[in-house]
Amino acid sequence: MPLPKPSRSQLAIGVLAVAAALIVGGVAWGFGQQVTLARQMRAEEMRLEQAVAEAQVHRDELVARLECVQSDEYVERWARAKMKMARPGEVAVVVLKRTGTDVAADTQPTPTPEPEPQPLWLELWELVFGPTGP
Repeated sequence: MPLPKPSRSQLAIGVLAVAAALIVGGVAWGFGQQVTLARQMRAEEMRLEQAVAEAQVHRDELVARLECVQSDEYVERWARAKMKMARPGEVAVVVLKRTGTDVAADTQPTPTPEPEPQPLWLELWELVFGPTGP
């Protein structure tokens, strides 16, 4: 059985329906792409804001350190501690560090060897006849 031939108006309506479906689908797909892109951009924005905040904190620390380093007190403390300098009329005292072996040697004196006691008969012999040998 042959299919009925559609009229021109039915054909036009079908073409318009397909065209409308394609247009709506394209707009929906584009909207979805824009939403995805907006989410990615928001995530990147949050990451960059955090990086800027961290950089600002680091900058503030560096500015505070710069102010400290430029002060006369810091220069004097550095000169005394690192360079072992003193003002005119002062005497710089430098404490020498001991090594581990020096400390152990100072705390434990070496014992002097004590002579072994001799038997009584040998002591009497040396008293009578004098010391024997080395």
